[in-house]
Amino acid sequence: MKKIFAAAVLMLPSLAFAQSGTVTDANSLSTRVVGLINLVVYVLIALAVLFIIYNVVMYMIKGNDPAGKSAALANVGWGVLGLAIILSIWGLVNILTNTFKTTAPTNSIPQANPLAPPTANPTLPTVN
Repeated sequence: MKKIFAAAVLMLPSLAFAQSGTVTDANSLSTRVVGLINLVVYVLIALAVLFIIYNVVMYMIKGNDPAGKSAALANVGWGVLGLAIILSIWGLVNILTNTFKTTAPTNSIPQANPLAPPTANPTLPTVN
């Protein structure tokens, strides 16, 4: 069972790459990399939350065992720390991705359409 689960986890990136076309330029490569990073981050966040929930339950179960309670509480702390690290790295990657966009700039020059019908002249506000 463990081997099947490990193989499935190892195959997830190939499934993510199979969803898009071939890499033709920097834009498609960055889109693929960001998609793969997002997939990995979602899985890591889910695992961290499950780890925290599991250790909270273990803390409640270990009612009379002080060593077990302290170990479970320490694991909850490590889980929260790991979740914070995952989210902060994900935020930094998104900041860098949005800072160094590889997409072509959009054309912001207004275009005139000589075949369009003329519009009514707007009235200018009067100054009293």
